[in-house]
Amino acid sequence: MDSSVKKVELHIAVGCADARDISAAFNNSLREQMDLKMGEGTLIDFQRMSVAGTFMTPEIIAEIKAQIQVKMREYYDYYKSGVPIDIFVHVATHGNAVLKAGRSRSTRSYHDIEILESPFNCGMARAQEVALEIEEMLLRKKAVLEYGLKGKRKQIKMETEQDFENLMKQAYGHDGTIAGNWVKSIVNIRTHAYEQKKVLRRALDSDPTFANLGINITAGVKNYRTNEYFRVDGNTHLNTFLDSVYESVRLKGLAQDKAHTDRQNPVLGLFHHSAIQQARATAVKNFYGTESYSAGQVFAIGSMNLPDYFTTFGPYKIAGFFFGIKHLGLLEWVVMGRTKKETEEMRERILSDPLMGYFVKEFAVNLVAMDADGQRLDEQQAQGG
Repeated sequence: MDSSVKKVELHIAVGCADARDISAAFNNSLREQMDLKMGEGTLIDFQRMSVAGTFMTPEIIAEIKAQIQVKMREYYDYYKSGVPIDIFVHVATHGNAVLKAGRSRSTRSYHDIEILESPFNCGMARAQEVALEIEEMLLRKKAVLEYGLKGKRKQIKMETEQDFENLMKQAYGHDGTIAGNWVKSIVNIRTHAYEQKKVLRRALDSDPTFANLGINITAGVKNYRTNEYFRVDGNTHLNTFLDSVYESVRLKGLAQDKAHTDRQNPVLGLFHHSAIQQARATAVKNFYGTESYSAGQVFAIGSMNLPDYFTTFGPYKIAGFFFGIKHLGLLEWVVMGRTKKETEEMRERILSDPLMGYFVKEFAVNLVAMDADGQRLDEQQAQGG
């Protein structure tokens, strides 16, 4: 415990898996603002979840709750000493957002922005198409999928739509028709983050444990090219640490270069534990041996429950992984836990999941397993395909 800390702020930023979602400019401003706040006596704990489309599914809500619980246990000594603890969850989507003529960002309303056509508008507006593509591939190939824990694994052959429905019900808990309905598309980028904030708010407020914590939730839309961040939750009285980071980037005028915002074209895929700070830059450093990270290099899927080898993945991680492989051509994926054991558990979960494991084999994906310090599992363990 640091006696100079007079306040603790936990910030959980839920952003997209898109490779352009985090830039070097953002990382630099994040470090600067964290240092400034620490100088004022406020400890900033910044955690990031990478979620395709930032949909607040039951899986993602459970992860957010679990992360808050873990951190609250970590902060007990501060709590015992009377240090206030504030919790913020930031839900953000991305697109070519600009202010409408005559409007001001000060109202923080989605009515004040518009989304112009752009290659960097969130691809999850077509998420259902990706789900349909997965279904069609499995049925065309009559794929044989495996599910269950080792020693109790079952096989099911994908010959009919009913086979796929059975798999989705048994392995993923989706009890309904398929035809892509297990994944939903973003209907409106302008309002999506606000809508997902409402979903999260209802979930937290209905649980006494979290309702009592007084958790703040914000919603925003990021513009990758201009590095602008538009709050769209209407809360004009809540100014947060994340707002100060984006304002710092905006005032510096650090727009992204055209190559990083025209079309998503990453060179590396990444599964990472959300507690690893600046995981994308760390992956580039450890995989390529270079410090030169920039936006657009890494397509990332990150959360704190990735080491839960005994569970299957949620629909948006599945769709995101398939999209990264099939449409972005990513056949090299770093799997990064905080330790080698955690990394191995993450890799095991990917290979054991019926759909994720099938994608690894079908497309000969190489899972490069390493911890946050760059220590790799041995070569035999690291090969997924």
